[in-house]
Amino acid sequence: MRAGSAAASTGRHVAGAVLEGLLLAALIAALLVALSPIYAPARSISTGHVSAAARGTSWIALMQATSAASVQPSLGSDVAFATGYPTNVKNPRIEVLCYQGSSLVYGEAGSVNDSFRLGGGGSIWLSKGGAAECTANLFYFGTHAGRQTYNWLASTDFSAGG
Repeated sequence: MRAGSAAASTGRHVAGAVLEGLLLAALIAALLVALSPIYAPARSISTGHVSAAARGTSWIALMQATSAASVQPSLGSDVAFATGYPTNVKNPRIEVLCYQGSSLVYGEAGSVNDSFRLGGGGSIWLSKGGAAECTANLFYFGTHAGRQTYNWLASTDFSAGG
């Protein structure tokens, strides 16, 4: 009886590790695309969503939600993003990931219309304080062969003070 339980537990652990590896690979691929020479972030900031269907491109740009645009985002401040994406994209999402060095200290995802409180209600960043380097990814979930897919559209990077 215990051998079967141990085997099932090991199987679940291996499946979880494989899934975690796939998610990490997708995030690394998105980062490589964002850093590639052909990637060009949007230069103009507007408010909210603008259809990018005519251009066939997607973009995301930082807008401050609670402070002037000239003020750097910081831990505890709210940020929002202007986006553009093709009209055939249903339910686009934004994920905000903040790092101190190579450590992820804050992550949150929400709608393109949401604002994000940097550090959230409880995170390593909120506990430690300090500056962080952040990335906001515009993406949507889809399905392929019966499995959920993460479909990256665009990214923008920004620094946030502690």
